[in-house]
Amino acid sequence: MNTIFKVKRLYLVLVLPLIIAMQCEEDDLSSGFETAYTIDNTSSRDLIFFRDGFPQVAINSNSNYQFATELNQVTEPIAPTAASVFSSIKLYEDQEGSFILVYNQDPLNDDVWTLTEPFENKFIYTLNITDALLNE
Repeated sequence: MNTIFKVKRLYLVLVLPLIIAMQCEEDDLSSGFETAYTIDNTSSRDLIFFRDGFPQVAINSNSNYQFATELNQVTEPIAPTAASVFSSIKLYEDQEGSFILVYNQDPLNDDVWTLTEPFENKFIYTLNITDALLNE
């Protein structure tokens, strides 16, 4: 009986530091610097945004929609072209029950996105959709 107690105690002494060390060194991949991606629809048209694996979303005129976020372990934002959470932007308009493609950014173009840093560790890339952009 005494031998079993000693073995359990030895096991606890050997395993406990390992368990504690694993908890202390845990680098949470969901921590760090966040980059968000937003569509700002300043046009006079109601739009529909489709994204693979997600339901369609209506982006009404003069509203915005944050459609993705990504985390980074360094203090730099993740540009849209480097993002892993989306690879294109396609916006549609509902015309009498048919979805008509009115904006297509495929491949992505970083030059048409606006980057802001509203507070520390948070970056936002915004794609501003205007009537002029939709009429191109």
